[in-house]
Amino acid sequence: MKKNLSLNIETLILVAIWDYPFIFQGSFAITNTLNNSIQLLLFRCECNLKDKMDILDVEFSPHDYQFTHLYDGPFEIPLKNANDELEQALYLLKYSLKETLQKMISNPIHNLIHIDEVAMSSIAKQIKDHIIHHGQKKFDNENIGFSVSISFTPTEKFGKKSALALLKINKSSHKNKTH
Repeated sequence: MKKNLSLNIETLILVAIWDYPFIFQGSFAITNTLNNSIQLLLFRCECNLKDKMDILDVEFSPHDYQFTHLYDGPFEIPLKNANDELEQALYLLKYSLKETLQKMISNPIHNLIHIDEVAMSSIAKQIKDHIIHHGQKKFDNENIGFSVSISFTPTEKFGKKSALALLKINKSSHKNKTH
């Protein structure tokens, strides 16, 4: 019996700026549960909702969330003129981001109000060393950011196509690129 495709998408929000338009920066750790492969994407996203509470109250629309930057390690994923496959993958990422933001707003436990330059440099070095250069997530994120994981096991055709597109997103960003 063939197993169904299943993903776990962990969204880590490192930066949340609550001025219009809202700006979020962080990463997605996407695990294919069939083979336990993990791909990491870094992102910057703008949200065009007018009020923070709209994230809780307004029905999800991918048009409210616009990725301005998306990276697979050192490779930028081109977002302009995205094809249907990339749009389907972005839909899942936007949905995962909204789910994370909803949990973040409804569970407002913030340990870190201010970060000094030394701490920020340390976090930036960890991200650069482990995610960008090695494609690994080996730093302790319990004390930085806000993280939520969602499981996604698609059963309908569109969901399956979106999940497959998300798993292929990094392969297409590496085409014709050299270090």
